[in-house]
Amino acid sequence: MKNQSTEAKKGEIVFRRKLAQQQLGGMELIADEFDKAAIEKILSERMTKTYDQISSLRAKGVPISPYIEVGAERGQRSLVLENDLDAAGAAFDISFDMLKSCDYYASLYNKKKIPFRVCADANNLPFLSNSVPFFYCYETLHHFPTPVPIINEIHRVLTPGGSMFFDEEPFKKILHLNLYTRDKSYSTKVLNRSIFKKAMDYFFSAQSCNEVDHGIIENDDISLKEWKNAFKPFSERNVSLTSIRYIKTPMYPRKNILLFPIAYLLGGTISALCRKAGKIPTDFRPIHETLMCPACREIGVESGVYLEGEAYKCRHCGISYPVYEGILFLFTPEKLRELYPERVKNT
Repeated sequence: MKNQSTEAKKGEIVFRRKLAQQQLGGMELIADEFDKAAIEKILSERMTKTYDQISSLRAKGVPISPYIEVGAERGQRSLVLENDLDAAGAAFDISFDMLKSCDYYASLYNKKKIPFRVCADANNLPFLSNSVPFFYCYETLHHFPTPVPIINEIHRVLTPGGSMFFDEEPFKKILHLNLYTRDKSYSTKVLNRSIFKKAMDYFFSAQSCNEVDHGIIENDDISLKEWKNAFKPFSERNVSLTSIRYIKTPMYPRKNILLFPIAYLLGGTISALCRKAGKIPTDFRPIHETLMCPACREIGVESGVYLEGEAYKCRHCGISYPVYEGILFLFTPEKLRELYPERVKNT
């Protein structure tokens, strides 16, 4: 099964570094991106949605702490769980610069508790198996060639009875032709286009965005069959589809024989709450006690890491993993040199 390439990982790091410098420091590095004021408004809206959705899950009996947010970017959603939902966990992302910007947004939105931040690779989650009861992510899984290996990793780390929730992921449009390439996704021209133009773009245009220009994967062609395959490890699956904002239907069981085929043809977004088989434990380890050495993982050994001085050290092989500006780097030494050579020099 195809995994995310090193080039795509580097693209994520470079692009999001520029984005942070632009939206926090006022540098003009990328055209057609949200400016500081616009992204702050968007983040506020995302935080409100996160509170509504995660608090609803908690009300239904889903344990939400400890948690891991995959693709946490600026950590705005993890700030909600830590400060407004009495949860404690980890904001996880491959981008150090996005995770570091959480400090600014915590101050901006008056959130006093900062999540534990881990900079690492979602293809190999550095957490012990069967250790964390709740994972969630938004707009993340389509940045990989296929969501299957990432979801398999999440399933491995989940405790028995643990849950994974995700939202705002795309599924493939069947009724679609790439007749032209539209303007950049966040350009003023695209954001202000008419309803007719939006419809034309939806059915007949190829995507254009700055992420793709930087080598980031934007996989909008994940079929429902592929999504269904990704959910196989879970004993319970509550999956819903949304097409053109107004058409909503469960993926299975297919209760609505009319809406499902319409959604299948039109494409749209998919969300899911999936539960791992087994009985949920009565208590959980703190998130820092679930960390795993990625180097040992490569040789088939699951070994925890512990805090020693200003770094985390593997109990088995003795490798140290640095903490830089409050963010733990949990890459193998080889991967750290490959993706963050400047951190090797400074640690």
